[in-house]
Amino acid sequence: MNPTTMDVSISRENQTRTPETTLAGRIQQLRRQRGISQEELAGAVKVSRQAVSKWESAQAQPELEKLLVLSDFFQVSTDYLLKGEPTAPEPPSITTSSSPSAQGRGRQLFIINATLFNYIGLLLGWGLWDYWQLSICAMLSVAMTIIGAAVLAVGLNTAPEAQERRRLWRSFWCWNIWPIAQLALGLLYSALSTGGQILAPVISHYYFAWAGIGLFVFFWGAWLIICLSVWRNCRSKLNQ
Repeated sequence: MNPTTMDVSISRENQTRTPETTLAGRIQQLRRQRGISQEELAGAVKVSRQAVSKWESAQAQPELEKLLVLSDFFQVSTDYLLKGEPTAPEPPSITTSSSPSAQGRGRQLFIINATLFNYIGLLLGWGLWDYWQLSICAMLSVAMTIIGAAVLAVGLNTAPEAQERRRLWRSFWCWNIWPIAQLALGLLYSALSTGGQILAPVISHYYFAWAGIGLFVFFWGAWLIICLSVWRNCRSKLNQ
């Protein structure tokens, strides 16, 4: 096909198709997908801006040599430029963002890490306190819980929607109410039982001589009721 015949065929195509399916429309569409101006495209293919404007308004068609340059620049085939295809190729992306599912998994990692800090902190503090019976062991559990709260806060801040933040919050409390409530009630129970002399990270009878067995049973019962109530409430909200 010589250039004259090609120009005639392109002109007929432009007259029988909508602007989006003509050569002019495809050039304009590809340029806009790239996010560049007519002047920038003109510089890339070594023509004037007026030439690009005429191509996009179907007042003129690019020569065969320029069609090849356009094909290379937009990374499409000449068949696509001349005849079109079912879907236009996606423009190359300068930056890529994570998919929603990947972002969701990333936020869940914050919840998992915060949970690990809370459980490990409680178990470590409990183990050390059982050996030494020193209040500093309870403070270690408190410090680990604070770190877990900081990790949770970072995870919540990564969620753009309030609904997602609420879901993460409920997911966290569904599993973390158990160690956090045990630590809080343990500190309170040990402070009441020893007059503030010893702080324990768990509700323990050590050094309390069972004199306050009624208080001991009450605190364990309160822990169980609080944890089950929060757990069931969070689970029901998550399943809605």
